[in-house]
Amino acid sequence: MPSWTLSRTINAVLVLLAVYFPAALYLKYSYVPEPDPPKVAQLSGPFRRVNETAWRADLPPKLDAIADFDLGLSRSTLVVQENGRPLGPPHAGWNAINGSYWHRRGEGLIFSASDNSDPNTNRRIYSVTW
Repeated sequence: MPSWTLSRTINAVLVLLAVYFPAALYLKYSYVPEPDPPKVAQLSGPFRRVNETAWRADLPPKLDAIADFDLGLSRSTLVVQENGRPLGPPHAGWNAINGSYWHRRGEGLIFSASDNSDPNTNRRIYSVTW
């Protein structure tokens, strides 16, 4: 049985790398997992008034993990939709107006309708994706 010296081991590794990389490039091999499909949840009222144009919606507690917080003011990836159309801009703070919204840790979702109407009575469907 032959003994493996350091130089012989290095040569074997170099040969393996010399074969692997060209083969990988030829086959265009790379592992890229399929992205998870977006998750959707419909918001249900009653929504609570925060100020003249902003309303608060409760969200599932698990979404607090992706919410904005003091040191991550633009962290949330949540997208609010009104009748299937995205609202925005996000990360608006307490003064949500004209479709803007804010997903704040511990506060839920602060949002406004696209026309600043009352989402409890405007007959529109609100949902979130993340």
